[in-house]
Amino acid sequence: MLEIVTPYRHFYEGRVESVSLSSAGGRVGILPGHAPMVIALTPGLIQITAQGFTRYAVLTDGFAEIGQHLLLILCDSANWPEEIDVRRAVEAYHRASARVALAQRDSEDRKYSLNSMKRASERIEAVRRYGDDRQKNLLVRITDVSKPEDSAE
Repeated sequence: MLEIVTPYRHFYEGRVESVSLSSAGGRVGILPGHAPMVIALTPGLIQITAQGFTRYAVLTDGFAEIGQHLLLILCDSANWPEEIDVRRAVEAYHRASARVALAQRDSEDRKYSLNSMKRASERIEAVRRYGDDRQKNLLVRITDVSKPEDSAE
């Protein structure tokens, strides 16, 4: 069983065949019978395979407790690609990028801003790979920057 809970909603509950998610130590694949453990999650895609069908979502920071019969994920937020507000994700990425540029090298603000960039970039990537056509078209329109023409010298 997989259960994903955020402070705002019960995101997912159901039987699964496998799960792959982003952890502080890299990607982790979980199959039935996995050794019990607790892992820290980082922003990234979760791949959920159930009844032969694979679905993707974006999870942010949190923890996963792998038990004998239950994978419990507690995270700050979880979104299916079709739920992502493309404009908001792109704007969040740009705001965080600007904060990173202004922050001192090892400051807490820089660490927080880098994490914000990671969350936004994971949402953008989820839309790019798994979003609906409307979202993908919007993403192209708002992120497409024309290349400057080569200037003749």
